[in-house]
Amino acid sequence: MDAFRTLIRGWLGKVLLVLFLAPLVFVGLESYFAGSSKEDVALKVNDQEISKNELDNWIKVQTNEYLQAANGDQSLLNKRVIEAEVYDAAIVRAVLLQQAEKLGIRLSDEQLGTLIRQQAAFQENGKFSEQVFQNYLMNNRTTVDQLLKDFGQRMSLSLLTNSVIYSALYSSTDAQKLIALLGQERTAHIAELPLNQYAQNFVATDAQIKTYYDAHQKDFMRQANVDVQYVVLSKAQFADKVQVTDADINQQYQAYVAKQNKDASRQISQILITTDQRKPEQALQIAQSIANKLKNGEKFEAMVQQYSDDPVTKAAQGKVDGYNVGVYGDAFDQAVLALQQGQTSAPVKTQYGYHIIRVDHIDGVKVTPLSEIRDQMANEVKAKKSADAFQDAVAAANDIAVQSDAADAIADQYKLQVQTTKGVTLANQSNAVLADSAVKQRLFSKEVVDGDRNLSTVINLKNGDAAWVKVLNYHAERPQTLQEAKAQVAATVKRQEQIKQAQAAVATLLNDLKNKPAAEALAASRIKFENLGPVPRYSQVLPTKLERAIYSVSVPKANFWSATTTDLGEALYVVAVSNVGQNPEFNVNDQQKQQIIGRFEPRGQLELNDYIEYLKSKAEIKKIESK
Repeated sequence: MDAFRTLIRGWLGKVLLVLFLAPLVFVGLESYFAGSSKEDVALKVNDQEISKNELDNWIKVQTNEYLQAANGDQSLLNKRVIEAEVYDAAIVRAVLLQQAEKLGIRLSDEQLGTLIRQQAAFQENGKFSEQVFQNYLMNNRTTVDQLLKDFGQRMSLSLLTNSVIYSALYSSTDAQKLIALLGQERTAHIAELPLNQYAQNFVATDAQIKTYYDAHQKDFMRQANVDVQYVVLSKAQFADKVQVTDADINQQYQAYVAKQNKDASRQISQILITTDQRKPEQALQIAQSIANKLKNGEKFEAMVQQYSDDPVTKAAQGKVDGYNVGVYGDAFDQAVLALQQGQTSAPVKTQYGYHIIRVDHIDGVKVTPLSEIRDQMANEVKAKKSADAFQDAVAAANDIAVQSDAADAIADQYKLQVQTTKGVTLANQSNAVLADSAVKQRLFSKEVVDGDRNLSTVINLKNGDAAWVKVLNYHAERPQTLQEAKAQVAATVKRQEQIKQAQAAVATLLNDLKNKPAAEALAASRIKFENLGPVPRYSQVLPTKLERAIYSVSVPKANFWSATTTDLGEALYVVAVSNVGQNPEFNVNDQQKQQIIGRFEPRGQLELNDYIEYLKSKAEIKKIESK
């Protein structure tokens, strides 16, 4: 989740960065904005038309990126939000491009060509390669003209946006004000008005329901859902079916002993005959001669001084300092592990030459007797055998799934029950199997949307079990009908009426707090407040909505309260502030101050945002609904 939150933070800014603040990155943007046909125009910004196909391609790319960041869990994605942001980013791109053209911010074809030739993506051995360039054009199904146009637009956008961002100033006074705001605390008071005390007899009329529904149809969507059939094969089914014999236990124990011995620390010595200055067969002949001399009683240390070609170990009487498995290769390690303390090996060939190895010392290895760990060995054997049996069953069940396309066939083979569930959405959490991200990825895959109703191959669940799913029906997202949404709309209309009446009940108090000292205003009201005391900014103690309300009101005059209302849950809250001060616990050093400032957008980005909003306000923007 942390990776996903990082990805979506500042979404529009990141999309714009990808689109035009990184002009030296080629991602085939022409596939998004390659012109539109009159039949499928989805968005018009002044005279520029953007097709539905272009926007759909962009939405698909962004969705896939988010899905990857969310580890395939589609329930974390809000497709309508992604679609809305893509549309907005397309508008931003259009107005900025149009403004850049109006201001004459562009590079010539010669300048663009020079920049393109400098890109590493088109170079070979540090120089521009015509062949690499042509391969890029072919692989991305584009042309030189389209590439120049795409790259030119990116450069124009980069020049325009950077001219705004980097012309802004950010003074030390601004920084101090920001830190002071972060260290602010406000003495807050709240009064809770339960909404169920208002509009108790209110019943929304059919006309009110229809009026609200017509104005907010997109708020009442029926989520995409599937009717699904599935079967689950569990590891636990095989635990009681395996037999553990004494031979199995003894074999497991021998493996345990071997591992303990392998992990033991060893001190070794060696004689190395290299092949640098001699042929391999000559080196082997020398090594064999040394081995024979050692068998006949010659001293190992004397042989080291006479024959070894390794100056480091030779200076240490052959001792290898800090021997670790893997340094000299498998053959060397296997020879060491095969030796008991005091034994010497036959010649061992490695990439360095031929070694004669002696194990000088093996640190004490604690090997627990079998009688003390027999149950542990039995459990390990049982776990391994059941895991093997489970994997064999999964492979066989997969074959059944492919051949029969029927969950029943798997169920019959392994005495399982086929489950059927209707109306499963991406948000489902009630069914552990269908809530598994890998299962949801299959249930709502493009193949299913396009009509695939085959039984899936195995899906490995997070808990280690295996599942096979078959979508029986796919129901696309659509607006609810008035009848389907009626109860929800009626509840929404009633809630609005409750909030309206609750706000009317506190209107006099809010007006008095605005115009009279707090003591006088409170004395004339029956509404009672709870004193929350000082509330620091970003306290994480109160619900975010209440804290935002506290910090949304103006600084009160002496003896006055600044107040507002906000609804939360089943209540309307009157939120008031009687004093604004500095949190005594908020003390930051210079490094922390820089970190705090760095968390916020620079002024240049804010000014760019303002500039974009200005351009959008002057543009004629029309979203064209598909017929």
